[in-house]
Amino acid sequence: MHDFTDLKHKTSKYLIIDSHIHLGPLANLYMPSNDEQKVIAMMKSFNIKKAVCANHGALSTVAHGTLEIAELLERFSDFLYGYLVFNPNFEKLSLSDIEKNLENKKIVGINIHPSWHLCYPYDRRYEKFWSFIEDAGYPVITHSWNPDVANKIQKFSDPFFFEDILKKHKKLRLVLAHAGGRGEMLYRVISLLEKYENLYVDFAGDIFVPGLIEEYVKRAGSCRILFGSDTPWIDFRFHLENIISSSISQSQKADILGLNAARLFKLEL
Repeated sequence: MHDFTDLKHKTSKYLIIDSHIHLGPLANLYMPSNDEQKVIAMMKSFNIKKAVCANHGALSTVAHGTLEIAELLERFSDFLYGYLVFNPNFEKLSLSDIEKNLENKKIVGINIHPSWHLCYPYDRRYEKFWSFIEDAGYPVITHSWNPDVANKIQKFSDPFFFEDILKKHKKLRLVLAHAGGRGEMLYRVISLLEKYENLYVDFAGDIFVPGLIEEYVKRAGSCRILFGSDTPWIDFRFHLENIISSSISQSQKADILGLNAARLFKLEL
């Protein structure tokens, strides 16, 4: 069995922060690799120093989801930081819950998922959230995807829906997770990065496109690309190797693997 010794050696040269993982149970989905302790132990064995987690439970519930992430952050306090989740379907309750729990120093950002919640990011139910979180100064990471795919709920997460939001909320720092996800959208998103200095991306999940990192760095630089894996939905080792083996400079790899996340989330390392 491959022990990935070579990859472990490569990763030892960098500060590595995975800014996009999920932990906790998820109903009706068999995920045999989703044991929190095993996932984190494996990540540490590849020299990942910290990870930022949006727990599965918080995507579907408010109070229970917040309790779950708080418990995870306490159990793995040496490794995890967390996102709270804003659910526009429970707008007042969710926003109130976020306000109360931002005092937790391990919370470093807010996660939204328009497709999961079946709510466009420009919907009125998001209006108070955008204003509140811009003033609060916390980064927001959002699911983003090409709407022209078989899974029709992805229509809620078109990356270009966020352009008017970025124009209106100029201090907002926004991460487009998955960078648009599929097809030509992965390349169209670069134009948004070029235009908005407060916009970031990750390539978390099943984004397997040779040369994509190089194109982003060539056009938009390396300082707003984050290493995010989407663990346990995907094996984080692919993303580590993909970044380390890319045809960009060592300093640009260091930015993407961890330095950008450390700066964006103001992590204590």
